Amino acid sequence: MPNLAFFEPIAIFTLLNVAMTVGLYVTALSGQLSMATAAIAGVGGYASGILTVKFGVPFVPAVLGGALLGGLFGCILALLTLKMRDFILKLTTLAAGEALSVLAFNWDYIGGANSFTGIPPHTGLLTCVIVAAMSLYVAWRFDGSRLGYAARAVRDDPLAAASMGVSVAQVRIVTFVVGSAIIGMAGSAQAHYLLVVTPSQLGFFVSLNYIIFLLFGGLQTLAGPVLGAVLLTALPEALRFANEYRLIVYGLIIVGVMLWRTDGLLGRTPLGVARRISGITLRSARLPQSMLRAEDILSSSTAAARPPASAVITGGERPSCC
Repeated sequence: MPNLAFFEPIAIFTLLNVAMTVGLYVTALSGQLSMATAAIAGVGGYASGILTVKFGVPFVPAVLGGALLGGLFGCILALLTLKMRDFILKLTTLAAGEALSVLAFNWDYIGGANSFTGIPPHTGLLTCVIVAAMSLYVAWRFDGSRLGYAARAVRDDPLAAASMGVSVAQVRIVTFVVGSAIIGMAGSAQAHYLLVVTPSQLGFFVSLNYIIFLLFGGLQTLAGPVLGAVLLTALPEALRFANEYRLIVYGLIIVGVMLWRTDGLLGRTPLGVARRISGITLRSARLPQSMLRAEDILSSSTAAARPPASAVITGGERPSCC
């Protein structure tokens, strides 16, 4: 019989990683790949720890407070990076995370270099299941909403999205806030499992793990980050038979996927295209009703603007009015 005590920590960290990677997916939905995921999770962890230890706030309100503060920090980051693109945006979020880590290292009220300790142990397997389920539900609802479609339009071509009436600034702020709130909630739950929050947990190399999870699974669909987080969290444990070579094998697997599946393990099927596996059509994907209505309006307006055949002038003929 397998030792359940051995698998429980793996399951807990897998669920927490799923929640944080899903939050990063929502943040990146509008084209903003944040490199401050660990810093946002640390904000949630510190907030929840301070609320429970120093103010005696119950666990659930403390986690909600961590999510709120994580969303607030994400809003500030979104406002700072609103006009930035690509490399400069990533560099700014990386610098913000490192600055927050240095601040936590030198702030005695939250433990400073000695870390924030004494956090009560409220997080268990059931709590992590609830946190992961809430994260997936929020991301799923957002992914299929009008804002979700607008966010993907902004990610693919901000200029074209703006010309169609999409507010690029609003979409980017909303995606950053929602994704950061999810990450802050997961960071709060993680703090009550580890019972300590250290400044080193806010650094870039911790954030890099979640970026790898997202890119490995695929950032085009919600199932991608879930698959990436589950596989890459459990894979090092499954490779324990390789002893000291397991991390090398782990790295080679990631490199192989990035070489042969540049968009990640899972891609996204465009709307209106039938989904097929091994030559078998699973179902014909249909456009949302709102997009169908827009398509009908566009086709009718195009037909109305087209001149009738009798009004076309051919050769040297001149209209009767002239």
